[in-house]
Amino acid sequence: MNNRFLIFIALLLALFLSSCGPAPRHVTDFIYESVEYISFDDLAPPGYRLMQSWDAMGMDDAENVYIGFTSLRPDGKEDFAIFRYHHATGERAFIDTFMEASLRAGNLHADEEIPKGHTNFIHVDGILYMASQGFHDFKRALDGSEGEPALEDFRGAHLYALDSRTGELSDLSADLPGGVLLPHEGIIALNHMPSTGQLIGLTHPHGSLIFWDMERGAVTRIAAGIAWQPGLVVSRDFVVDDDNQQIYMYRGPENTTWKEADDIYLQYDRNDAFPVYVYDYQSDTITESDSTVTGGMWGSAIVLDTQAYVSSAAGHLIEIDFRTGAARVLAQLMPEEYAGEFELSFLYILSLSPDQKTIYSIPTYASSDAGNFGGLYEYDIATGQSENVLSLPSRVYTGADIKDRAGNLYFAAFGDHGWNDNCTLMVIGSE
Repeated sequence: MNNRFLIFIALLLALFLSSCGPAPRHVTDFIYESVEYISFDDLAPPGYRLMQSWDAMGMDDAENVYIGFTSLRPDGKEDFAIFRYHHATGERAFIDTFMEASLRAGNLHADEEIPKGHTNFIHVDGILYMASQGFHDFKRALDGSEGEPALEDFRGAHLYALDSRTGELSDLSADLPGGVLLPHEGIIALNHMPSTGQLIGLTHPHGSLIFWDMERGAVTRIAAGIAWQPGLVVSRDFVVDDDNQQIYMYRGPENTTWKEADDIYLQYDRNDAFPVYVYDYQSDTITESDSTVTGGMWGSAIVLDTQAYVSSAAGHLIEIDFRTGAARVLAQLMPEEYAGEFELSFLYILSLSPDQKTIYSIPTYASSDAGNFGGLYEYDIATGQSENVLSLPSRVYTGADIKDRAGNLYFAAFGDHGWNDNCTLMVIGSE
């Protein structure tokens, strides 16, 4: 058998294999190609206008997905409305609102509004826990001297529990002193430390950690975090290393697309580095670590056994190694030229594939000219490569790393080149 014949056979074999279909494009076993938008406007209380959703999502053991929206009531006050959706059956339901739950508990002041549930819905033993932020922003002065209301004029954060078995929403903070978790501040992120049996809230704007014992129903500790500083905002998420009972926190600029020296809020940019802080539960101390990272405030965290992945506002992927305590920027999830040219406003969400091989992200662009550069990005953890795998319109995308057993990913999607309205639950389907 001569060499020419062997080469001919090899070419025929290659042609046959290629005709059987292309090789898998992704390392992950999940390929996302379909998008479905679930609306709840028709289920909202009469006169309610659904406006925004900030990471306020969760899932129970039956794979019901819960999502909450900041809403404008007919009386002009802002409330927070919660809905439920089940993908397999298509069932949608309105659950309740924060203000109505607090009113039933006798824990709503006459002039009080509760516009934001700004936290993930933390699911523990059939109960989904969530906390409120009773105001918007506070990124400059806190005393009302720069156009924003004074922080002391706001009552404080509530803590709620939604029983997934009965659908009942309760205001757990009604039995606490003053009826709030802590006065005046809001809770921007909520997490769980199973080894201590406690929920942990990150306060905004002061960046403290508040611990709530789930069995006792009481606040056990309020730990000072990263001190407030104009222009540097507390992150929208934080990392809990439960094995070592440590918490990783960060402050950074929210705006990462330009710099103006005459405005304290805009004086920082995407390249400015700030330290990562570590809170140790056993010693009740917070220390500045040796690690600094760039990219602005943290938007979303994924926690694995020995490390965590965190997104920055400017689209960076940050890794925290629990074994060494070190944090570092791994990659820019979107090509840098797109992020700069098309004003990547924020990256709010990361989602891990069910097989834990890839990380998904969806940027929010300030400019509608971003076109096909917007969409679902897939980062291959093994190779460090990122690519746009699904085109999506220029909207605001948030979430809480929600996925079902079939591999479908769930996000909140709202706004059309703006910050309000067109509120939906977005389901990205897996093949």
